[in-house]
Formats: sequence, C-alpha cells, structure tokens
Amino acid sequence: MEIKIRTKNMELTGHLKKYVKDKLTKVEKFLPNLLAKQEKDEKKVGGDAKARVNLEIEMEKITRGQNKGDVYRVEAQMFLPGASLRAEDVSTSPKEAVSEVRYELQRQVKEYKDKQSTLQRKGEIKAKKIREKAANPKEEEADDYEDLNF
Repeated sequence: MEIKIRTKNMELTGHLKKYVKDKLTKVEKFLPNLLAKQEKDEKKVGGDAKARVNLEIEMEKITRGQNKGDVYRVEAQMFLPGASLRAEDVSTSPKEAVSEVRYELQRQVKEYKDKQSTLQRKGEIKAKKIREKAANPKEEEADDYEDLNF
C-alpha cells in the first residue's frame, strides 16, 4: 500500500509523519487478499498493477473561523479496486484526528470486504445453478412443459 501525505498551513515533522504512517498502516491488516493480489499483479506486470491500493492523506491547520487554539483537519482517501473510501475528521490535535480517520477507514474497509464477499457468494450460487442446468438439460425442459396448461 502506497501512502502519500500532503500538508497545508503546517509543517510535517518526522515524528508526526511516523505517527501517521504507523496508525494508517494498521488498516492494511483488513486488506490481506487485496494486497496479496496487488503484489502478485506487480510481479506479473512489472510494477503496473491494476489492483493498486493507494492511500492519500491531507493534513491542514485551520486558521480562520475559530476563537482560540489550533484546529486540525485530516482527510484520508483510499483507492481500492472498484471503490474509493474517504474519511475526514476535525480536531484540536493532529494525532487525535489521525486516530479518528483510521477508525473510520477501518469501518469502511470492513463494509467493502463484506460487500465483495457477498457478491462473490452470489456469483458462485449463480454459477452452480448454470452448471446444474447444463448437466441436466432434459429435466429442465420437462419441468418447463409441466407449467403450461393446454
């Protein structure tokens, strides 16, 4: 998984960069199948994988519109095959905002995985029905004629 971090109105220190990467790489454990497929595709294609998983993070210090104190906004966008997940949080601490974004991304990744597995199961059921029809074509035709009333 490739992580890109952009900042606006603030400086990205080494400590904060390490914290962001440590927190958001924990989302990877929810994507083992996709990441394995990405590595396999990269080896086949030579670095240009179609199933690439990218994570872009934008951190900004909001300076207008508040009475006192610093306010930080963290936005993360994860690009998966067939989906784009987005999470955003505004907080008084950049670390707190990163943590909240991480939890939101984890929730969305779990939903994405559930949806993918459901679609796969539905496809397997349809394929099984097609194989059964192909294996017994005579029985299907007989059943079709029984429904007709002459």
